[in-house]
Amino acid sequence: MEFRQPALLSDEEIAEVLKKADELAKWAADIYAYAQDEAITHSKHWNGFKLVEGRSNRKYSSDEEAAEAAKAAGYTDIYKQALIGITEMEKLMGKKKFVQILGKFVYKPQGKITLVPESDKRQPVETADAEADFKEE
Repeated sequence: MEFRQPALLSDEEIAEVLKKADELAKWAADIYAYAQDEAITHSKHWNGFKLVEGRSNRKYSSDEEAAEAAKAAGYTDIYKQALIGITEMEKLMGKKKFVQILGKFVYKPQGKITLVPESDKRQPVETADAEADFKEE
């Protein structure tokens, strides 16, 4: 198939790729991990590749000292407060109390539709015709 664009593949070719895609992705990740480990631990050089330092985010060397310095400079609104997550809240309250107190505020959004092998245990979803979705009434 020589990495042709999806629109240029037949239905049979697409089905063939879909059957192998997960295994290929896992295999490619394993190859990458192996090559990276060899380069880092054994100084192995792979043609066309190099080791670089990844991107990172800035951090305070000491949160406490940074907070004290900001306060000393007159800044007071330096902390954030957020509601704890559902799992943590449920552990805090216990399942019964959680349902009584917060049950009416909890919802589970519909999952994103995804293509999986027929062997997957989930029920298939019926998709509406795209044309019908965009028709004006």
